[in-house]
Amino acid sequence: MIKIRIFALNGVSASLEPDNDSLVNALGTLSLSHNPAAKSNSSQVHAPKAASSSSVAISAEVAILILAMRKLREATVASRRRDMFAKAVYFFIIRTTIMLGHPESYHPALLYLFRRIHPSNTLSNEEKMEFVGYLVLDLACRQNDLASALHVRCLYNHHSQSIDTVLSALIHGSWLQYWNARTTTSAYERRLMQWTDERMAGHAIQCLGKSYLSINKTFLERCTGLEWEILKDTGKISWALDGDGETVIIKPIKKK
Repeated sequence: MIKIRIFALNGVSASLEPDNDSLVNALGTLSLSHNPAAKSNSSQVHAPKAASSSSVAISAEVAILILAMRKLREATVASRRRDMFAKAVYFFIIRTTIMLGHPESYHPALLYLFRRIHPSNTLSNEEKMEFVGYLVLDLACRQNDLASALHVRCLYNHHSQSIDTVLSALIHGSWLQYWNARTTTSAYERRLMQWTDERMAGHAIQCLGKSYLSINKTFLERCTGLEWEILKDTGKISWALDGDGETVIIKPIKKK
């Protein structure tokens, strides 16, 4: 019976691996009220809207799912299991709750995975690289703690070109490098990066505001990852469009 349960959970966990886009994308459509904003062009912040009955139903279903996973995690901890079943449980919980944007679930699960399970039941190199990467991104993006992120990276000897690029972009404030890094990261990594998307968009706006008198609207949207209407509706900028509707006036030239 135990072997059957392990096999079944391993099957579900495998379906959530980063290269399985169908189920990962489906999970990405679900969210809780405190999630990072849903994105268009990799990052959008929508104006508040009245919650529809369908969105309320989804939130209720997600809350039930998270509660069930919390009970499963607590039962695993209480039983002090460190076997393959415990690993499969934590892989499933971490991957799922990352896509749901619920750090209260995935962050303690990541810590337990490396502090308790890994010393007793060593993760493979691929598993370690994947989940250490999630912990590094959570520290760097959500908690804005780059020192701890770099410490964890060195502690577990983690090497990933995509995650190293994200860290470099955050350290140097390079919004261009940051947005380009999104094309090389997995769905889970992009989900974790969402916690800092708004901060990097604000940094891009500051850089553009200090560098240009006017810019193309499409270029502005590419730099910030936000559409023009969203930038205006959320009050992120006070700039105006020129008469052609394609040029953003940052600093109007005063006529003599």
